[in-house]
Amino acid sequence: MSEYQYYEFQAIDRPLTPGAQQAVAQLSSRVSPHPWRAVFTYSYGGGLRRNPEDLLADYYDAMLYLANWGSRRLMFRFPRSLVDADRMRQYNVETTEYPSDVVQVDTKGEYVILDIQLNEEEGLGWIEDEGWLGSLVGLREAMMRGDDRVLYLAWLKGLTMVYGADEDAFEPPVPPGLGDLTPALETFVELFDVEADMLQAAAERSAPLEPRTLTEDDLRRAIDALAPEEKDECLLRLAQGEPQLALALKRRLGLLDSAGPQRSTEARRTVAELFAEAEAIAERRRKAEAAAAEARRIAELEALAERGDEVWDEVDALIQRGQAKFYDKAVQLLKKLRDLAEHQRKTVVFQTRLNRIHDEYSRRSALMRRLRNAGLHTE
Repeated sequence: MSEYQYYEFQAIDRPLTPGAQQAVAQLSSRVSPHPWRAVFTYSYGGGLRRNPEDLLADYYDAMLYLANWGSRRLMFRFPRSLVDADRMRQYNVETTEYPSDVVQVDTKGEYVILDIQLNEEEGLGWIEDEGWLGSLVGLREAMMRGDDRVLYLAWLKGLTMVYGADEDAFEPPVPPGLGDLTPALETFVELFDVEADMLQAAAERSAPLEPRTLTEDDLRRAIDALAPEEKDECLLRLAQGEPQLALALKRRLGLLDSAGPQRSTEARRTVAELFAEAEAIAERRRKAEAAAAEARRIAELEALAERGDEVWDEVDALIQRGQAKFYDKAVQLLKKLRDLAEHQRKTVVFQTRLNRIHDEYSRRSALMRRLRNAGLHTE
């Protein structure tokens, strides 16, 4: 299978200048200048001429990388004043032998770069490339508002894929709302293949979301408390088109909790405890699925019983048609009749009728072979 790589970059806070567009376009003859977006694709080897981290830091706010061997990489650029880089670093996976690169947080000038990388040895499988980043960009603003759920989800996925995850390490702070994901978070779970049982185990310690609602009176009171020079400075920044100014102002006014939404107050689990809870959830799910499958099987057998001798007549009719596909259908019906006999404790009656079929059609070698392979022997 040939290699295929897909890079998509998006500007969110402000468009690229014409000069920046031309600089990006020079990286590939297949990229046209665009103020908001650039896509690079590579087949049969090759790759991006610049480090994606540098390209993001210089021009864009979000990047998604996909490769057909299963690699996934999601990056966001944040203004340094609007995020807490140290808090974000809590969500990298601790290992016993070497640092994990699942969640990396770096500063480049006036920006913080979040880099989520998943490179599973066995791959995650290939998916269509278009449309994913547009569904994920909402995560960036959520993080600037203090929502760490995507960071926790990346950490959770990292546990299942890094070598030597430290099972004695404690999980990072559990953000609220893991049991009520936004569409963007659901897209992340799908794209990065976060295991459902691990997510359910995590959600059991996640508090419900309690969004803070700001009224106009709240805003007026907070603004009135600002010094006149601060109000003038804010108006100047507004006139200059500063992106995310509303978030910065709310943070300055104390109307945006810089530590994020309320987290769980329960004692944090070790990685080993989280794995154990996920396995317990998986075992309950397997038992429930098995019970449901058995209930469906019994219902099918009881429906078969209501047809009585009609089913045996159908078996005879199928055999008499003398073709392989009809033999296969006859054998499948006989297997169901055997299961019904075991359910009703009438195996002797079933075996007597099966023996008759062996006697009557013993010269049909193709049928006899199918009966033997299905364990439908004479006695």
